[in-house]
Amino acid sequence: MKDALILFGQFFTKLNIPIPIDDATNKFKTSIQYITLFSFLLGCLEGLIFWGFTYLFPLWVAWILYWITDGLLTGGFHLDALADTADGFFSSRTSDKIFAIMKDSRLGTMGSLALIYYYALVVSLGIVISSYLNLVHMVLLVVCLTMLTKAGLSLLFYKMVYPGNKKGLSNIWLGIKLWRIVIAQLFAIIVVGLSFSWQGLVSYMMIPLVAFFYRQKVTKVLGGTPGDTLGAFASLSPLIFLLSLTILLRLGL
Repeated sequence: MKDALILFGQFFTKLNIPIPIDDATNKFKTSIQYITLFSFLLGCLEGLIFWGFTYLFPLWVAWILYWITDGLLTGGFHLDALADTADGFFSSRTSDKIFAIMKDSRLGTMGSLALIYYYALVVSLGIVISSYLNLVHMVLLVVCLTMLTKAGLSLLFYKMVYPGNKKGLSNIWLGIKLWRIVIAQLFAIIVVGLSFSWQGLVSYMMIPLVAFFYRQKVTKVLGGTPGDTLGAFASLSPLIFLLSLTILLRLGL
């Protein structure tokens, strides 16, 4: 488990962890059950930072600073994939052209808009929901949102088909055993349930529901699930949860 947490920290964050891990590719495949534990621990760090910000700034400023902090700690790892996926899928091109656009390092119009819309939604929804939650639950929300990036990501590993070069980076996610994914999801479910009761569980269930249709669409267009589409859904997962939870709380449910 220790090696898995170190490996995920090296891969998913900008933290300097100078500890070599042997057979890293195989370790990824056999450690997915710990991926939500890793993102939970990262969420605890970001939650602690957010809590500290609330003593210096108004809550809405602290909420914005949380998203900035997250971007700095992770290097916008999944956000780059979100932008690339938006550029590709909204180009209305053939699958080959979509692949080429997604691999292009340049940021296009739809990718720029996707990032603007994404941050506009997570910031505004957080400000709205803050009127329904106390500070403790806002800190728990930070923890859960950070954790759910990897919970959503791991859902797409189930029987994943990679349509591109089999020697590409996403090869490390192929052949993941179902039980590892289930354990990762159960950990997330327990944390969300303890933090936000049944409203949190309902909001969480929206993630696998959207993941099902998302994967069907991506597979239909591209013949599989390339790496950028994985990262894009990792970014979308906390947004799905936050949107659902906000709706439930505003409805008084």
